[in-house]
Amino acid sequence: MHPDVIAHYKIGEKLGHGGMGEVYRATDTKLGRQVAVKFLPDSLATDPAQMARFTREAQVLASLNHPNIAAIYGVEDRALVMELVEGPTLSDRIKTGAVPLEEALRIAGQIVDALEAAHAKGIVHRDLKPANIKVTRDGTVKVLDFGLAKVAIAESTEATDTSPTMTTTQAGLILGTAGYMSPEQARGKEVDKRADIWAFGVVLYEMLTGTQLFQGDTVTDVMAAVVRQDPDFTKVPAKVQPLLRRCLEKDPKRRLRDIGDAMLLLDAGAALSASPAPARTSSWSRISAAAAVLFLAAFAAVAFVHFREAPPAADAVRFQVPYPSDLSPVPSGVFALSPDGRTIAYGAFGTDGIARIWLRPLDRLEATSLPGVEINRNTLALFWSPDGRHLAYWAGQKLQRIDVAGGSPQVIADAAMGTLGGSWSRDGIIIYGSGAGIMQVPASGGTPTAVTKTGGGQGDLHVMPYFLPDGRHFLYLRTGAPESRGVHVGSLDAKPEEQNATPLVKTDNSAIYAPGQDGRIGQLLFVRGSTLLAQPFDAARLELLGEPVPVADPIAASNFGFGGVAFVSTSNTGTLLYFRPASQNVQLTWFDREGQPGRPAGEPGRWGVMKLSPDGTRAAIVRNDGNNQDIWQIDLSKGTSTRFTFDPGGDTQPVWSADGSRIAWISNRDGFTGIYAKPADGSGTEELLHKFKTRPTSLTDWTRDGRFLVYTDGGDIWALPVSGVPHEKREPIPVIQGERGQLGAYVSPDQRWIAYISN
Repeated sequence: MHPDVIAHYKIGEKLGHGGMGEVYRATDTKLGRQVAVKFLPDSLATDPAQMARFTREAQVLASLNHPNIAAIYGVEDRALVMELVEGPTLSDRIKTGAVPLEEALRIAGQIVDALEAAHAKGIVHRDLKPANIKVTRDGTVKVLDFGLAKVAIAESTEATDTSPTMTTTQAGLILGTAGYMSPEQARGKEVDKRADIWAFGVVLYEMLTGTQLFQGDTVTDVMAAVVRQDPDFTKVPAKVQPLLRRCLEKDPKRRLRDIGDAMLLLDAGAALSASPAPARTSSWSRISAAAAVLFLAAFAAVAFVHFREAPPAADAVRFQVPYPSDLSPVPSGVFALSPDGRTIAYGAFGTDGIARIWLRPLDRLEATSLPGVEINRNTLALFWSPDGRHLAYWAGQKLQRIDVAGGSPQVIADAAMGTLGGSWSRDGIIIYGSGAGIMQVPASGGTPTAVTKTGGGQGDLHVMPYFLPDGRHFLYLRTGAPESRGVHVGSLDAKPEEQNATPLVKTDNSAIYAPGQDGRIGQLLFVRGSTLLAQPFDAARLELLGEPVPVADPIAASNFGFGGVAFVSTSNTGTLLYFRPASQNVQLTWFDREGQPGRPAGEPGRWGVMKLSPDGTRAAIVRNDGNNQDIWQIDLSKGTSTRFTFDPGGDTQPVWSADGSRIAWISNRDGFTGIYAKPADGSGTEELLHKFKTRPTSLTDWTRDGRFLVYTDGGDIWALPVSGVPHEKREPIPVIQGERGQLGAYVSPDQRWIAYISN
């Protein structure tokens, strides 16, 4: 019998069982979400040494924050707490018959994404099989039990990677996985990421054929087939045979070395296999035979894809445009492509530290700023007029416009709470997202009126609108309740409370529309995971057609506390612009007071904001994993790193208490932004110190006496009482306010002064 409650998890119905224990549905009573709790077998749970090893491994596996990997939340009282993934397993799907090629490639592409993310961190699954892969209702693939095959071995703490990942002492476990073991795995030899590549090939083969690749009456027969039998590649489509041959090489030295190398082949296979209806063929051909341009922007790349009528493949071009060395992008990463596809507008800081709008024509080598225009560093509103003569943007708590050929900025409307994306119609109407819903205002200026109305629930926002060609209908992202979350179609002619509550597409990221040529069907462009997808969309009938197909991967999409902003822009001529996330790691290095580099600190990684502990022995640092951010700690003497936060939301801006015993940070989890804190040693639970109505820019300091946290919100500096004040009475105190923006506030050691930056 298992307890009804573990820690703050209320145990519910049993979901299944396996060699690693029984799995139950549970409710996280703190965060109000459903999770899966796996009770570990007694052979593991009652062995202190094995349990300690398991906990250490689970902490490593918990670092795998990826949309295609089921997350591990922690270990509680001999049980593993994991993300609950609804839906059938891939094994269930294969039992119904062979999976169509296009669908199989979409699934395989997401499996590749998951494996690539894990392999980049040195984590090998070791037990990849259809039963460990789930496909949700919206088509998202989730790989389960990542790396648990390694920690499941009930051996001594001296067990190494040369051990077989499954042993016959675990009844029933090897029988289910023998058919997916690589030959070296079956022989008990050293296992590395190439074992996962083999298993991926087996899974893809079985999806396409509907039958198990390696069969036998006993476990020994199955493993013998793995070692000796060659697959019959004639049973799978010719276009995937080269990939499968590389994955299913019995000699690991000749096998595909990196799973990421499969992506180009998979994408090519998906493009070749797409067979939309005749009315939509030209739309997809414009995507699949794309010309591409790379635009490097510090942490990301921008690519251009030209949608033309059946261009020859030879037209594909790739080249790089260096980001100006004297500019740095604004934190929001906002950019927009002109309607004619010839000019990029983007927000960036110049050498004077002021955020401006810069224009970069594609036929020139240099970028120039718009004179007299300063923007908010966290603006998400930058969009062109339909004729390409003006730009609209958010600055100084107002929505403004400017003629790109010259002139002074003009105020369109007051927007004190910010503008969350915007769009400009041919009829001179501007719509933009806000906390109250989608607002509309004449482009010439006026008082905004509501087009949509939010439900008023926690995290319920309407953002990132995008006009469709008729100028009356528009796309927008609705957050909040799961049943209505996604991309919706709104109308200027409907009352706010009468807008359609059914999502057009279920996704957490914004979407845009790419028009077809000569009145043909266009494409809805949206992001799932890290993949940019295109699906034919009849903008006149407001209907999706066919199935989505991948356009590019990976693509950057960031969570700003309300949902995801997909960094995508398109032109009337068919040019598509998108950001690609950076892949390079950063090495932390000590410097002396003369600026000379010293020894490195810790391992390379995708590190961001960092704060040293008061005694200088540790660092709290933000780690970027795809579209998620978490806080880690680095032991600067040993060079080891340990994950500190585990929430799927974005955790950033860490600060230490004066005695180094606690860390506070900003997080945008659960549909709102708040300040959280917990003990620096990772023990105990997280405490929500304050919930914001807006999105604070930065948390920078914690006073020496522990009484106040200092942060920036709306360009002003505030202090939040945290010591000796009950939660319900913690009201932020304005410290420095002004017409212009303030940020980067730090309190002097004697607590008499604040140093800060202002423009």
